[in-house]
Amino acid sequence: MRMWMINPSMLCNKHLLGEHGEIHKHKHNFEKHHNIKGRIYPITQIEPKNMQLRHDILAKELINRGMNHNSSYIQPNINYLPENLQNAKVDINISIKDLKNRCNQCKLRIETINRKDQYEKFMAK
Repeated sequence: MRMWMINPSMLCNKHLLGEHGEIHKHKHNFEKHHNIKGRIYPITQIEPKNMQLRHDILAKELINRGMNHNSSYIQPNINYLPENLQNAKVDINISIKDLKNRCNQCKLRIETINRKDQYEKFMAK
């Protein structure tokens, strides 16, 4: 299970659908109070506190791309986790580097979005 936590418009369809599906599939681990330490250390791959928020952001992107989305998600109770695990944060720089190395479609999307963002910041000056 991995949450990329980058702007979903940077994800190719495969990784967008994959992250969305993984959030749903991983929910039972919280409900059954499974240990998630391996998803936090040594590299943080999930943000337990942000499961529902991330799901909703991904769902919006799915719809924006004309894909179907009809799966609701309710944030699981994570109070059983130590606070440091509850509040874990994904390093988006690691996510971007990993995606660019493993997926040419994501690499193209990331570079296109970054160029557009840089241009918009330049024009705003």
